[in-house]
Amino acid sequence: MLGKVTIIGRPNVWKSSFFNMYTGHKIAIVDDTAGTTRDISEFEYTDIDHDLTYIMADSGWLDFGSKEDKVAEDIINRTKKAIQESDLIIWLIEYDRFTDLDEKVLKLLKKENHKNYIVLANKADNENKVMEAWSLAWRWELEFFPISVSHNKWISEVKKYVAKFLKDKWLNYKIEDLDDSFVKLAMIGRPNVGKSSMINAIVGKDRVMVKDMAWTTRDSIDTKFKYDWTDFVLIDTAWIRRLSKVWTRNVENWSVMRSERALKRADIVAVIVDWFEGIVQQDLSIINKALEEKKWLIIVINKWDQVLAKPWINKETMMNRYINYLQEKIEFIPWVSVIFTSAIDKKRVNEILERAREIKQERFKRVKTGIFNNFLEQVIYKHPPTGNKKSHSPKIYFWTQADTNPPKFVLSVSNPDHFHFSYKRYLENRIRDNFWFEGTPIIIEYKWRGKNAGKVK
Repeated sequence: MLGKVTIIGRPNVWKSSFFNMYTGHKIAIVDDTAGTTRDISEFEYTDIDHDLTYIMADSGWLDFGSKEDKVAEDIINRTKKAIQESDLIIWLIEYDRFTDLDEKVLKLLKKENHKNYIVLANKADNENKVMEAWSLAWRWELEFFPISVSHNKWISEVKKYVAKFLKDKWLNYKIEDLDDSFVKLAMIGRPNVGKSSMINAIVGKDRVMVKDMAWTTRDSIDTKFKYDWTDFVLIDTAWIRRLSKVWTRNVENWSVMRSERALKRADIVAVIVDWFEGIVQQDLSIINKALEEKKWLIIVINKWDQVLAKPWINKETMMNRYINYLQEKIEFIPWVSVIFTSAIDKKRVNEILERAREIKQERFKRVKTGIFNNFLEQVIYKHPPTGNKKSHSPKIYFWTQADTNPPKFVLSVSNPDHFHFSYKRYLENRIRDNFWFEGTPIIIEYKWRGKNAGKVK
């Protein structure tokens, strides 16, 4: 069984910095602003030195503010739930003081009746501070570690204790890295379009925070699950804003970088769009970014339930009109998959997973060379290669599928420079008409035949 270790503490005790240092990855957002961490960030950490894997979780801040602060209340409730689900709690304090907020955290732990926790006194970066930290240890009859996150001191002792604790509990599960059998799906969209609600609907549990306000998701959160015998990893991300709108070192700047890394990690990018707001420039920007990374694309139109709630609406007519609208906005990628959903009513959300699985199969599909060349003869016969000013009669001799993920086709030609730019578009359309490849970009390259053999374009 996979163990779970959760980090808790009041604001600005460097929980996220400790989380990043411990795991060796910049997963949690680090910022001087109190309350930067809002959701529960989880990471499957493999401790090579002690030969085991477990979940490390960075919790939201605990400031026990006003009851009218709904976001703060939601975060505290979420942290309480994380405490209940954890096998071990790592509680961070500062080496030289124990504040009223720390007292409240202690009361929370006692209230939740969670006895398996250790205390880390951070910022103890020299011997004098270590001795001062030990003056606080009398408060607890449990494990106490003076540490320094900024100097990476005594972190190894904490890892050693955690490993022994989990192994003693028979939580010494060893898990391998994700391979190509997993479908890694990134859910990306502008603020308040329903990303978190969509993931909750898909996974079937309240996994990420949902509030009717912008910017409640700042960290990327990976959710691993199985659907219809297929392994999925859902990546919920903060929205990628245009850099001109992000202040230097502002917390949203970190979210931009986190989201871009999440996009790189994903196989398929599902762009969540609000039906009523439609496709805007920010949506087109993320679509372009996904195309640059050669990712597979799904456009998810959310809030479909609100459209159908109007009595005069004809479902098929509205769908066709909206698809025509999308084709005008994203005509450069006609192969994109479009799904109309409702995160609130959980309607057609499973279709996202089914489509993602189909797209991955298309991504790895390979067409035999003989079949492809017979197809090529018919394509050229119907529409001979279009030349440009340099030549009016370019020639194609042979082509083959050179690679998958994404599908890549190489054509042996007389001279790549002699083809009109539009002919690749024609070839791509005919490939899709005959062999589908829905939802994934296709790469077509011209390879020079003859004395310049090997050169591609």
